[in-house]
Amino acid sequence: MDDKIDTQNIYIDPEKKFVTIRVNPRIYKIHTIMNAADEFIETAELVIDGDPEKEIIVKMIPKKKDLTEEELLEYAYKFNTYLISHSATR
Repeated sequence: MDDKIDTQNIYIDPEKKFVTIRVNPRIYKIHTIMNAADEFIETAELVIDGDPEKEIIVKMIPKKKDLTEEELLEYAYKFNTYLISHSATR
């Protein structure tokens, strides 16, 4: 098994301390994306943009400023987990 982490839908800027996640709206509906983003309202500033037919971009700027690249990656992983959780239960 390959131990390489696949982060094709994730971009991390460790200097500016933000993470963007590209979401396929054909897999996750807009309300699911918004519900997943809502889970981060207390811990991050959020910008959601993109074409609802092609790709939605979620930019997360954590309110905590001294995060490492690994901690930023955790935000992205948690967001992806919330996408699955919200799409499975709604």
